[in-house]
Amino acid sequence: MRQQLASTSFVVNSKTLKLLVIGTFLFLTVAASADAPDATPKLKTVGFSEPLVLASTEVERQSFHRETFVPKRLIIPSIDVDAKVQPVGKDRLDRMDTPDHVNEVGWYQYGARAGAVGNVVLSGHLDDLQGPAIFSDLGTLQLGEMVTLQHSDQVARYEVVAVERYLLEDVPLASIFAATQSERLQLITCAGPYDPVNGYRDRIIVTAKLIRD
Repeated sequence: MRQQLASTSFVVNSKTLKLLVIGTFLFLTVAASADAPDATPKLKTVGFSEPLVLASTEVERQSFHRETFVPKRLIIPSIDVDAKVQPVGKDRLDRMDTPDHVNEVGWYQYGARAGAVGNVVLSGHLDDLQGPAIFSDLGTLQLGEMVTLQHSDQVARYEVVAVERYLLEDVPLASIFAATQSERLQLITCAGPYDPVNGYRDRIIVTAKLIRD
């Protein structure tokens, strides 16, 4: 029997990350703090080719012009992902919401748009009662593999630069949600052992950088 689906939330203040667990679905707090620790312990680094840059100030726009857009589709050929992207916001507890369907991906609409300077944050489910969900193979991505965001004829391509796994309480929320001068894509899902009370123990965070045409 598969584990029952549930939800997980992150709550942040200026001094520490406090964990509120409701189960397995991925909720991420968007109130990342400038006081967040510079180094966050990881369970395992699958691959990492450049450091994550944490900037707590406003994003300084690049001098070049690039068209940005709201992503409507996520394509990752190496893990057979071709999924609809659903804009998600925050719930009443100020947490990132989740996509309505397990085979869709949630894009945090208060973050960066596809192709823009900043963090483009997408989350997806690992599984449900019927089996694997859209991000079941996210942790198998390799450095250098391609991730594409689309909206009609608009396309933004990203190259995977990091695949990391964290304990839930160690997820680097500030790095994921804070302002940055980089053009990054963050993909997030659950991982690790499953606890019926607390949900999945870990989170997989994939970071990709924009490929400029």
